[in-house]
Parts: sequence; C-alpha cells; structure tokens
Amino acid sequence: MLQWFNPENRFWNFMNKIMDVCMIGVLWFLFSLPVITMGAATTALYQFTLKQTDDEEGYVWRSFWNAFRRNFLPATALWLMTLAAAAFLAADLWACLHMTVGGPIRIASFGLLMCLILIVSMTVLYLFPILARFHMGVKTIVKHAFITAMGNLYVSVTILVIYVVFGVLTYYITILFPIWMALAAFVSSYFFRSVFNRYRQEPGEPAASENPEE
Repeated sequence: MLQWFNPENRFWNFMNKIMDVCMIGVLWFLFSLPVITMGAATTALYQFTLKQTDDEEGYVWRSFWNAFRRNFLPATALWLMTLAAAAFLAADLWACLHMTVGGPIRIASFGLLMCLILIVSMTVLYLFPILARFHMGVKTIVKHAFITAMGNLYVSVTILVIYVVFGVLTYYITILFPIWMALAAFVSSYFFRSVFNRYRQEPGEPAASENPEE
C-alpha cells in the first residue's frame, strides 16, 4: 500500500512523463505559430520525447529551448524542403484528379501518385527524429530518413497509424491539438528508439554521432 504513494514507483514516473509531454506540447505549439519555426520546434519536441524513452529527460523548458536553438538552421532547412515536397505532391494530386484522360491511365497515375505520397510521408516522419538524435548534415539526414523508413516498413507504417489515430482525435477534440501532437511524438519515440538503437549496433548501417545536449 505504501508503494502506491511512493513518488518513485513506475506509475508516478509514467504520470510525470505524461505531464512533461503535455507541457512540451504547449511549447511546441507556441513555437510553431510563426510556421517557419515548426521544423525546429518539432525537432526540440522529439529530442525531449526520445530522451524520455531513455529516462534521460531534463527540465522541460531548458531542454526544449536548447534543442530549438541548436537545431534551428538544419531543422528549418528540412522543414522548407518538406513544405516544398508537400506543395509539389498536392499540385500533382490536383492534376491527377482533374486530368482529362480516363480509364487505366488515370487509375495507374493515381495509384503511382498515392504510392509516392506514402513513401514521402514515411520519409518525412524520420527527418526530425533523426536530427534530434544524431549530428548529421541535411542531405545525410534526408538520405538516411529514406533508407530507414523503407528498411523498417512495419515500424514506419505503425508510426504512420499512430499519427492517423491522433489526427482523428484532433478532429473530434481540436482544442487539445498540441497535446495530441506531443503524445503522438511520445508514443512514436519508442518505435524510433528501437530502430535507432539497432542501427547504432549494426556495422555497415548509417553512422552518426549522438546529437549532444548542452
């Protein structure tokens, strides 16, 4: 009975993590409001949640701000690339839906475009967690994000489903959007960690140094 009230037991440790996730979700939302800063804010969010999976998280504000400031330039570059890719795919989708050619050609074009959108989406999922976890250049991050996403399809699909689920929750309870985003990052971080740890241990896989904490 006394163990239940012990603040060091697993239940209370988990609840502390959830509270920290909610707090950092609010920070992520506030720092993402200028839109151009969303990449850096997302990287800072993932750096904290990935640290949580290793029980190495620090103070919420200090950890978030240090990660945001340190990764701002590469994260912003990745974010602008993501926006450009999204705009390109959206234009292709519009053209595909409004193309005058019908029959098998239209169906094949739509199917190929959907496959491309899925591949790009899964690749984007890994961009900011990789930046949060490792010290790499932008081009290297994009390359390894693609390799990792395609090489771990079952994990990539699982993470994609996690975000779809929290996206549905956002649709029904929109006011909690920052919390849902942070919780999605927290849950998916366990899957990212399993992939990253395996790549660190296997020779011949993407080599990178850990992204240092200040």
